[in-house]
Amino acid sequence: MVIVVLAKGLTDPDFFTHLRTGQLIVETGQIPTTDPFSFTWAGQSWTLHEWLSEVFMHLLITGVGVLPSLIAFGLIPGAILAILLYALMRRGVPLRPAALACVLAAWIFVPYVTIRPQAISWLLMAVLVTFLWSLDAARPRRALWLIPLFVVWANLHGLWVVGLGVVALYVLFTVAGRTPMAGPAWRWIAAAFIGCLLAVMLTPAGPAGVLYPLRYIDAGDWGLQNIHEWQSPDFHGVAHWGLLTLILTLMAVGLRGGAPGWLGALTVLGVAMSLVSLRNAPLLAVWSVPVVAMSLAARWPARLTPRPAPASQLRARRVMEAATALAVVVVSAVLVLPQTPAVHLDETVASEFPEAPMDIVLAQTDGARILAEYGWGGYVIYRGFDDGARVFVDGRNDMYDQSILEDYSAIRAADPGWEELLASYQVEAMIWPTDVVLTRGLLDGTGWCEAYRDEDQVLYLPECPPD
Repeated sequence: MVIVVLAKGLTDPDFFTHLRTGQLIVETGQIPTTDPFSFTWAGQSWTLHEWLSEVFMHLLITGVGVLPSLIAFGLIPGAILAILLYALMRRGVPLRPAALACVLAAWIFVPYVTIRPQAISWLLMAVLVTFLWSLDAARPRRALWLIPLFVVWANLHGLWVVGLGVVALYVLFTVAGRTPMAGPAWRWIAAAFIGCLLAVMLTPAGPAGVLYPLRYIDAGDWGLQNIHEWQSPDFHGVAHWGLLTLILTLMAVGLRGGAPGWLGALTVLGVAMSLVSLRNAPLLAVWSVPVVAMSLAARWPARLTPRPAPASQLRARRVMEAATALAVVVVSAVLVLPQTPAVHLDETVASEFPEAPMDIVLAQTDGARILAEYGWGGYVIYRGFDDGARVFVDGRNDMYDQSILEDYSAIRAADPGWEELLASYQVEAMIWPTDVVLTRGLLDGTGWCEAYRDEDQVLYLPECPPD
């Protein structure tokens, strides 16, 4: 998983927004409550639901650099699977079906892993599932440890709301007598749930912040049409075959094998959520590992189970397995890493983000109002904020009013009336990919000058810079 992250490099278009937000918080010592980065939503309300993750990302990258930071975030999926595997081993689940369940989950993680706050939430979800699975009536007060977990989670990322739903589901199964906390101990898990509900109010947004993550339930028409992770999976694409394989595996093995009922219900719910929106697939990966592992173990052929070996042979086998695993990692790294974006980071930024256009804009203008491709807005913020540059839109889809996003799309697609829209927003620079309709001569004779073009990017300014 580390090698996958390094091979992908900086693939999250919101990375630079997160980084600049964390920097702003560290430098000012304050958490913004209104938008400082755009000219279309400037001064309007902004609920910063992942501020602590952004501070962590800023400190990590400024402290150790991008490459070690990619490695650190590449370790998160492995840590998730290690936590779940440990829980399975404690319950006597054979290693091979447990490992196969982990491989299926890892396959799902591949399209999503990079430096992003969501990865921290996936890790906390694995901690939550493992902790709930370990609760028992003999030590019911342990349930109260959920409260500090949610205090931290609520400041790290908005997926805490799904975690709270998991706890609520566990409480319902407990009341129905379907968990080890059933009986008199149910009061402790109920008290823990109430404590968690209060804990998530301990954020800069206060009690009002509790309602904010619910906006993700309705991404809006623009988000559903334009943001890939909000859309349903297309199983014709190779990137979604891992999700398809996991769903088919669940259909084949069922929910047998002794997995807790609440985990089985979570897994079914996770499948439905993933079919509605790809963004939920990593959650399904976390929830499904125990269910798939235990269901596979119940059907696992005896002939595929290793026979007990003498201690001397067992030691030799472990040494050989460790050496083989190390060889696989080393060979993969040697073959993959020299060609990865992470190693050649400067070249990657230049090709994936508008580095050259921003150099020109910052040299020629002061405090420009920049209309850039949606996925490039974060980079424009990162490069231009200190110089007064502001963006039309960026990856904070949950913050912007839908009308602003629709106007952005109308201008981008050169829909009727796009020139009037462009003028109404007083845009002072535009940066587009070369395949956008506007770059095909529609701006000729409109007063806009093509100040830069390469095979990926085009910059338009009201006046061309001198040669």
